[in-house]
Amino acid sequence: MRLKFCYIFLLLSCAIWKVEAAKYLFLVAGQSNSVGKGNASLAPAVMPGVAYEYVYQADSLRPLIDPVGANELDFESASSGSAWPAFADTFYQLTGDTIVLVPASRGGSSCHEKAELDNYGTWAVSGRLFNNALRKVEAAMKKTGLPLSGIIWLQGERDANAINSGKLAQAAYERSLKELIVRFRTAMHASTPFFIVKTGYYNNHPRAGFDQVRASQDHVAKQMDSVYIAFEGTNLFINSGLMTDEIHYNQEGLNKVGDSLAFKVANKLGITEQNLPKTGALQIKGIDEFKLRKGAANFFKKARERKKLRVGYIGGSITQADKGYRKQTTELLKVLLPNNELVELTAGIPGTDADLGACRLADQLLSKQPDLVFIEFAANGGFPQGMEGIIRQIKKTDPQIDICLIYAATVGQLKAYQEGTILTHIAKIEQLADHYQLPSVHMALYLAWMVQQEKLIAKGDAGNKLGKPIFTEDGVHPLPIGGNLYAAAIVRMFRAALELFLSGKEAAPDLPSALYVDNWEQAQWISPQEGAIFSDDWKEIPTTGKLQQFGVWFPTVMTADQAGASCTIRFEGDAVGLFDIGGPEVGQLKVTLDGREVQLLVDKGVRYNVVSEGQTVLNRFNINCNNRYRGQFFMLQTSLGKHEVTFSIDKIIPDKREILGADQLDDITAHPEKYAHAQIYIGKILVKGDILDEPSMLKIAFPSHRTM
Repeated sequence: MRLKFCYIFLLLSCAIWKVEAAKYLFLVAGQSNSVGKGNASLAPAVMPGVAYEYVYQADSLRPLIDPVGANELDFESASSGSAWPAFADTFYQLTGDTIVLVPASRGGSSCHEKAELDNYGTWAVSGRLFNNALRKVEAAMKKTGLPLSGIIWLQGERDANAINSGKLAQAAYERSLKELIVRFRTAMHASTPFFIVKTGYYNNHPRAGFDQVRASQDHVAKQMDSVYIAFEGTNLFINSGLMTDEIHYNQEGLNKVGDSLAFKVANKLGITEQNLPKTGALQIKGIDEFKLRKGAANFFKKARERKKLRVGYIGGSITQADKGYRKQTTELLKVLLPNNELVELTAGIPGTDADLGACRLADQLLSKQPDLVFIEFAANGGFPQGMEGIIRQIKKTDPQIDICLIYAATVGQLKAYQEGTILTHIAKIEQLADHYQLPSVHMALYLAWMVQQEKLIAKGDAGNKLGKPIFTEDGVHPLPIGGNLYAAAIVRMFRAALELFLSGKEAAPDLPSALYVDNWEQAQWISPQEGAIFSDDWKEIPTTGKLQQFGVWFPTVMTADQAGASCTIRFEGDAVGLFDIGGPEVGQLKVTLDGREVQLLVDKGVRYNVVSEGQTVLNRFNINCNNRYRGQFFMLQTSLGKHEVTFSIDKIIPDKREILGADQLDDITAHPEKYAHAQIYIGKILVKGDILDEPSMLKIAFPSHRTM
């Protein structure tokens, strides 16, 4: 079946955005599972022009995006995710037709008035829901000029509970359902199709009432013309992991309902399945969500040939975070490739750019032989020379390793997508993607559009009661919902890449010449003991206690706290630096290059140039060092050639109170002794080039030895 993957929530639509006149209008009615209690970030991405929802209060059509619905006319918006994006998306894939949905559902509502509970409402004559649904659908028909194509009904749990409690008989419920259909048809059209999703079970509650409701739904469908059971497998959801709680379907379950509904509705309406062209990428304001280029042929070829695949991720804190996108992407790829075992390789370090990425790539990732590498540095700068260095290192290590460039975004960066522009640094990375024919994904494009359509809160408190999903709390790091949306964008690209691979049109390109002669292809990191000469004031200590978190990067560090304690590095290249640790006690460094004490000025990020007037020290204490320990680094950029650089601890302790600012003075005020030091911790020597073992070019006699 062409859409065999539709039943799995990860296989989200890749339909090309195009504005079309809507052709079908559906009323969606019922109670809470019709409203939707799922997760919007796991619902399919419905492309603009594919489907709309009608909002009564604004008398407007809006793109259909979860949370579908509005709190109006006693009806409710989805708490997050619903079945309706999956329904609309699959219906479009089947038919090529655009639809309008009229959401008219209320949680806890009953079909029979005897089952009505508190103020949840009823669809019986005594309640307001039926008349309000008519008001809404009639307004939608007037707005669109479309007739009502059908009614989709998800309701019955409330009546089943009433049957279980002895307040309602099965026959009475069955009559009320028939009468409801007749009332709709009397008001609309005598043969309006009525599609029933059979009621599921309430976990840990008696099933007798639910079985009676399900049986009555079957009876009604058999006895009345154009009444259909559109989905009946909801009773299996409890034992299939498709529930979010005891009674509500989770997003995977809702997607399954929506997909199945689309097939049934299209079939019963007599719509001929279309041979739609191969799907492309979501496009917003002229920006494609992804570009395949040569795709990921090597990765899929390996998936055919062997079971185990290694998927590597390198980037900053968004990559390091377990719910930033990485783990979700791995899980979705596992579903895309069910016959393979995927091993996840993680190389995320917070607050770092592609310069450190290029230095640590070989040790942290390439040594583990990945088959696929995701590179995520856009949120932290992603400067092109560093990115090209990473790309070339990977391809020179093994040309069969596939690479995917992915672009995260801060809240401030979302605006560029909403305006139809790509940030300059991402545009430069895209030039690299073109040059090396690598697939790339704008992970934030769809969620930027969701924010613009007021379906997603860009930044907010995760515990809010606003009824909309939230991308991030701090403006940078995605909450799990944001990570899900990122991962979904990646897997939309990989689904298209798999189709390209299966078509046999994909070919791996040769490694072209470099775009940037100063790229970071030769970057590496080296242990301090192998890469530097230390004065006697330094000692090697294990990364335990307060430094325990850094053990994953380096088992020991070199440390000193005496003024004048020095570390000398001889190298051939054009950049050198240190990967060190920040904390309350750290101080600052003097820099001597080729025998001359130098002053420095930041170029970009933490890359420094030598200047005639600038900083006389490299301060390793910053605003993030308030009672915290954090990995940090810097790079000193030089002319290309052989150099000798010495970093020595300055005798002056920086003004740490001023650096911390008024909002972070509690700890330094309570514990000033922690901050009254100038300690330095060195975890790695960074070099863009090679470490030299030859004697000092300057004939300097060092009063120390290489510490082991």
